[in-house]
Amino acid sequence: MAMPNASPTAAGRMMIPEPLLVTLQAVPGYGPAPLLVGFLVNAVDPSGADIVSYNWNFGDGHSSILPPTLAYNTYSIAGNYVASVTITTADGRSATGFTGIIVKPALGGTMEQRQQNQ
Repeated sequence: MAMPNASPTAAGRMMIPEPLLVTLQAVPGYGPAPLLVGFLVNAVDPSGADIVSYNWNFGDGHSSILPPTLAYNTYSIAGNYVASVTITTADGRSATGFTGIIVKPALGGTMEQRQQNQ
């Protein structure tokens, strides 16, 4: 199976492109429910291929294919979540970035309940 964007050299060896690198950050990554989280994605493609798709999974059953300038999610239920974004380039390569989100129980209740939730 041929590698996307790979080309033979004069010596007959295949040049394999450098991998696409993706990092993902949740802002904020921690707080009480309901927690509105924005996502910052950084994609670096050493070969310079155009990015043609984003596939978001927010870890709570929500997903999106919107570009990163619109990547927000509200976490309504306390828990630990892993969000991811998979980016695909025009030449068919893809990479995935991951980040964690911690959602604490909603503020309120008695002083004892708030202390237990900290």
